[in-house]
Amino acid sequence: MRDVFYTILIVWVLWRIVNSISSYKSKQTNTNSSFSSSNNKHKKGETSVDYVPPVKKKIKDDEGEYVDYEEIG
Repeated sequence: MRDVFYTILIVWVLWRIVNSISSYKSKQTNTNSSFSSSNNKHKKGETSVDYVPPVKKKIKDDEGEYVDYEEIG
């Protein structure tokens, strides 16, 4: 009975390792293929930007609080 349990355990561990390696490789190939395909869309010497930073919220002039101060000098 113990031998059957160990056999099943070893098979399960090996299956997990193979599954994680294959999913890692498939992610790498998808990343590489999307990178190379995005380079093919542009002509040589062209610049392309893949990241656009979020727009910052502008504060209106009438918003906020006035703080009275006195210069010490």
